[in-house]
Amino acid sequence: MRVNNKRKFWCGSGLIVLMAGTAMPARADESVSAKSGDQGIPEITVTAQKRKQSGQDVDIALTVVSGSSLAMRGVAAPTELTSLVPNLQANYGFGETAFNVRGIGVNQFSANLDSPVAINLDEVYLSKNFMSGLLMFDVDRVEVLKGPQGTLFGRNATGGTVNFFTRRPSDRLEAGGNVSYDNYETVRAEAYLSGPLTHTISARLSGMVVDQGKGTYYDATLATREGQEKKWALRGQLKWANGPDQALLTVSGGAENGSLSPYQGIGVFTPASFAAGKPVLCANYLAGRAMVGDASCVRGTDGGYPQSSNPFIAYNNRLHTVHNRSISATLRYEHDFETATLTSLTAYQSFTRRQHEDSDGSPVDTLDVDYNNRIHQFNEELRLTSKGERTWNYVLGAYYEHDGYTNGDYLEVGYGTVGYYSPFVQKTDALAVFFHNDVKLNDQLSLVAGLRYSWERVSFDGGTYLASGISAPPVAPTTILGTLASANTHQAADDPTFKVGVEWRPQVSGGVFDKLMVYGHVSTGFRSGGYSDEFATAQAQLTTLSPEKITAYEIGFKSTLADRRMQLNGGLFHYAFVNGFINVDSATSPVPITINAASVNSWGAELDWQWRPLRDVSLGMTAGWLSSHINDAITAAGQNLQGNSTVQSPKWTYNGNFNYTPEIGNGLRLTVGADANWRSSQYYNAENTPSSLEPGYWLADAHVGIGGTNQLWTVTAFIKNIGNRVYRTYVNDLPSFGWVLNIYGQPRTFGAALNVRF
Repeated sequence: MRVNNKRKFWCGSGLIVLMAGTAMPARADESVSAKSGDQGIPEITVTAQKRKQSGQDVDIALTVVSGSSLAMRGVAAPTELTSLVPNLQANYGFGETAFNVRGIGVNQFSANLDSPVAINLDEVYLSKNFMSGLLMFDVDRVEVLKGPQGTLFGRNATGGTVNFFTRRPSDRLEAGGNVSYDNYETVRAEAYLSGPLTHTISARLSGMVVDQGKGTYYDATLATREGQEKKWALRGQLKWANGPDQALLTVSGGAENGSLSPYQGIGVFTPASFAAGKPVLCANYLAGRAMVGDASCVRGTDGGYPQSSNPFIAYNNRLHTVHNRSISATLRYEHDFETATLTSLTAYQSFTRRQHEDSDGSPVDTLDVDYNNRIHQFNEELRLTSKGERTWNYVLGAYYEHDGYTNGDYLEVGYGTVGYYSPFVQKTDALAVFFHNDVKLNDQLSLVAGLRYSWERVSFDGGTYLASGISAPPVAPTTILGTLASANTHQAADDPTFKVGVEWRPQVSGGVFDKLMVYGHVSTGFRSGGYSDEFATAQAQLTTLSPEKITAYEIGFKSTLADRRMQLNGGLFHYAFVNGFINVDSATSPVPITINAASVNSWGAELDWQWRPLRDVSLGMTAGWLSSHINDAITAAGQNLQGNSTVQSPKWTYNGNFNYTPEIGNGLRLTVGADANWRSSQYYNAENTPSSLEPGYWLADAHVGIGGTNQLWTVTAFIKNIGNRVYRTYVNDLPSFGWVLNIYGQPRTFGAALNVRF
């Protein structure tokens, strides 16, 4: 190890010592409860319906991952949740992360458009995809809810929600942290200090830092590494509790200053035709077989092709950089009445995104993009929730959100020779009232009914302009040459969404089941309308998007068996979309254009099996089947999309996991675990071009560790992507420009982690 890398390691370790102090960490799983000495599967408490319930009592297909499970598996980014949740995909590109649940999601990104799968942090909605890069630390649990959550979560949850919950201040002095180091010279460190300040006030301070010294990509043009992750974040919390009143103030901030994963620009033209100035698409591209090191297909930028068959060797002549900043504040107030709890949740968030990318991935100045986005978001939710489990359980609430989004993205042709500049302001005001009910007709049968009325107004002012020159950061053109597309407009829409269902809990006594629930429901969802203007080269490309609506039908069951040592859950679902958003490639636009599809239909099934045969042994498997297609004759770039698969919708997904945690004497415990997941082939664009088809692949991770039975320390060795599988996380197929742009998932990574309590 070089001296500078030793310094990085000890600096990361020093952060743990400085922040941890002299106390103990919070309980690893405050959301998990089990009786002392019980060998059954612990019941997990969730807030999927904005009140505390066992996950096995909620009529929603959901997956819960505890904070300790995330730490044990070395999950360091939201995208890594896909290895733990069936029918969940993640698309990472342009420095943005968007989830795809059961075939519902986005494949390309205009930063002003919100994802149909909502991300919430401590019940606060994050409206933009780029806002999720600084939230993965001091996490208590993650709840992934599948299907439209239009009643309780409302905005932009037509596909579902991914809800992150952080740990809260504790009533006793606690502290701890962890640090890891891997083969890409990455130091990841987290630490926290928590405890009481007075008899009514407690506090928590937590933070994380990531310093990657060696990027996963090597840039052969610039002779340097790319893809280094460098970021930090802090979160401070103050909790006040006095009788029936509680208040929690959370303030957080952070920054990212590393570099993004570069594109690999795959050629699409035959060498002879490109040299003759009359480019013809090569056979391997048309068959979807064009790869790195393919001399039969050259790029339309420089007539070259990647000289190495290694997908982690890039050839761009400018670095991909990121300079993001985030700050937020949330005030949560609760008052307990005798039979209900009043909750007020007020939040403000500000996020600035500044990134540069070499869009063509080649050694010449063809296309570069500088992203300059800023979002100011204010949220307020007020709700009244019944307490405990009663004959009538309810949630009654109101919601308001204001977004002020500013866009200043600049696409440079020839690095400032000429370019497309898209400055605009988009403002959103959203109002909603909602009422959710769970009524027990008897000990076995319950009815579920919920209604939400939403009203939203989205305004747009700006456009895309032909420009030239490059100013100092934040990068913008120095000269405006003309207007390509512009608008000063707004749209308003309102929509009632509902959920109606039934829950049946038959009496079981011994035999096969310890506990069984069968459910069925119909629900609807509503996604905001908006405007797609990013680098529009003509007025027709500045599209107005009508709100997206979904109707979902689902039946399922949740069961506990074998003296609570086994859980088996499953379900069938059908989704019908109206005005579903899809992104399509254009022969004249360097980025995909978002349009409304008349209808999209999805059918699917899921099965989740967990087993704990012994106290120290647990294993599980989940499987999903999905059929999701565009239903109507939508035409894009002269191609009929009817019958095409929706993006990132593999027909089959599978997850398996195994953990063994025996005591080995002398106060020590061994931990051995492995996870594997497989997904069948999937398309990355709505046109279903052969080059966007990603073949099916397996990913497997493993870890082995040793620690004290008192849970004060553990040392773990881990390995991710054991088989070093090469797979893509992003594809932009642009044959009219002369290339296919690919971004790949992380290669094999291995390292060690230390977790301590004091």
